[in-house]
Amino acid sequence: MAGTHLTSGTLLLWLIVSVIAANSFIFFADVGSKGVYSELIVTAAVTIAAALGIVLAYRQLKHNRHHAKMYVSLAAGLVLWFCADIIWASYELILHTAAPMPSLSDALWLAGYPFFAYNLFATYREFRSKVGRRALAASIAGNAVLLAYLVFLTASLSDFSTPGGVAMFAVIISYPLMNAVLTVPALPILVGLWKENPWSIPWTFKSLSLFCIVVTDSWFAFIIISGLYEQVWLSSMLFGAEYLILAGGLLWFNKFLPLYKGHGKEHRESKPLFPACNTGMVRHIQALVAAVLLASVIGYGLMTSMATASAEYVLPGSGNATLMVGALLPLTGALSSYGEEADVALRLAVGDVNAHLAASGSAKRVGLVIEDTRTDPQVALEKLESLASEGVRIVIGPATSAEVAAVKQYADQNDILIVSISSTAPDLAIPGDNVLRLVPNDTLQAQVIAQQMWDDGMRAIVPMWRGDVFGDNLQRLVEDNFESLGGAVIKGVEYEPLVGDFSSSLHRINFIVWEQDLRALGNTVTGAKAQYGAGNVGVYIVAFDEIVPILIQADRHPELESVRWYGSDGSAHVAGVADNSDAAQFAIKTNFLNPIYGAERTEEFKELEARIADKVGRTPRSYAEATYDALRLAALTLDGYSGTGSLREAFVQAANSYVGVTGSTELDGAGDRKSDSYGLWAVREAGRGGHASFAWTSVAAHGTGQEA
Repeated sequence: MAGTHLTSGTLLLWLIVSVIAANSFIFFADVGSKGVYSELIVTAAVTIAAALGIVLAYRQLKHNRHHAKMYVSLAAGLVLWFCADIIWASYELILHTAAPMPSLSDALWLAGYPFFAYNLFATYREFRSKVGRRALAASIAGNAVLLAYLVFLTASLSDFSTPGGVAMFAVIISYPLMNAVLTVPALPILVGLWKENPWSIPWTFKSLSLFCIVVTDSWFAFIIISGLYEQVWLSSMLFGAEYLILAGGLLWFNKFLPLYKGHGKEHRESKPLFPACNTGMVRHIQALVAAVLLASVIGYGLMTSMATASAEYVLPGSGNATLMVGALLPLTGALSSYGEEADVALRLAVGDVNAHLAASGSAKRVGLVIEDTRTDPQVALEKLESLASEGVRIVIGPATSAEVAAVKQYADQNDILIVSISSTAPDLAIPGDNVLRLVPNDTLQAQVIAQQMWDDGMRAIVPMWRGDVFGDNLQRLVEDNFESLGGAVIKGVEYEPLVGDFSSSLHRINFIVWEQDLRALGNTVTGAKAQYGAGNVGVYIVAFDEIVPILIQADRHPELESVRWYGSDGSAHVAGVADNSDAAQFAIKTNFLNPIYGAERTEEFKELEARIADKVGRTPRSYAEATYDALRLAALTLDGYSGTGSLREAFVQAANSYVGVTGSTELDGAGDRKSDSYGLWAVREAGRGGHASFAWTSVAAHGTGQEA
């Protein structure tokens, strides 16, 4: 029987399968894991492409020196990009920091372009007789239009008044510029070689790869215009596809193109991939295997996606789990740093409560069902409805005031008790409703930070705040308090809070997003300094975990690092500020002070703090300990509740007589915690032995029971 060959169709089929299989890990991963999978997939893909490029270059050097330079140049470019991707992955996966701009990765990526350009132009010279002038003119015109648009868009988003702004513009625009250099010759070559088998096959793959590069490097424009910031991970899928497609072309070169001098000669028959057998049977087997692989990948992805979207149950190992408590936590999104701490605190509380119940001889146990709200008010409402369908009556959380506002009506209508442990907006202090909060509202916080700014010599402040119920409430309160002291509050910057993990990510598009707001903030600060004096002006910011990219980007604006910064409980203890050296150093330079509710630091409190810190690797917010108390109060309430009467009143009575690890949990008339304790926290250098590290440190205390 006749031998069979791996045809271009079969290669394309397996390439499609490979791309889908690789990118499915990114596509179906949970939000918090997409970045990790993205870097791993891209690194694996570029490794394959670089390895095939090196093999091809070696074979050409050994057997076909006439065209060896073309392929050595291609391999050199791939090796440079391989090194760039490895360094970039180290920033993302190991250092967990923002790459400088420009970074060593940028230098290596941009250094690779001339090698790819040499390969393309050498190919163009080889086949210029087959390249039509119309195709070349169309390619030049199309690339010019796209490049002009991207230059215009990037320039409109950039700040040229600082070296950092100029560097950002130069780096961002360099990639589409270099892409244009490659695509101008590549597209005409593809058109000219379309019918020139076997050359059309690898060139089709090369062109598809270049298309992925162009789309990926221009993706930021679509993201910014559309506002689909959470979809930025799609660019990683295109990066991975780019390298795999290029690898497919290199595989064809390596395995199925003969080694001879002169590309114009008739190609020889390549060796069969499979021994003699029935051609139709082999093709059917290939198609079947591909279908099974695709079905397995998609099925696995769907199951994974469903699993990550479901609730997580923490159930006792013995007894009757009759006391079910719900939890709505921001495990992902703009307040995920707190969600992690609250999750640990709740699990510790469940264990401790059940141990106490067992020791007392009770057959009852506490069960917990945890839902991730993604710091998204709409998701919080959906998750509350899910908990209600399971009969849950007491829910700890949600964490943010915007989320509490979103679930309040449903909770009131369905007699579900919301016990928030970090929502502080005064607008939600409503007597008689089903929202109770184990932290004080922001009235005292606003007084504390306004007085601190005045005592520090600030006579004018420029606010920047997230435009939600929490940010609007707190900014207004601080403004009223600061003006009552005699200070001036200048019209600042209100920003639309983003949902999802992108809001606090260190992706470069995020820095482009914040550049506009920070430029406006910087201009206002400059004017305020001229009017009130440089030492008398401060920045007051209300943010969640997005404070990390904000501080990193603010460091590139000299006018912003020359004044003192003040924050809120939303940015206090955010892990990324201390973990990222750029953010930490800016916080130190500006003495970034953040107030947060301060519980009485009893020995029991310190012991629990150490247990939580052991799990999360940092000192938690005091809200984590309040979360622990919330679970114990919920269990105490349900244990004594007969099912008749008001569940709210039963909880309030329990809270008013309970003393937990955070002290007395007595509530005021609106259901908020009574407390006069606030602490001020700042980032300080904590490195030892020559290694610089940073940590949140208590620097001042207001009220009773506080330690500075």
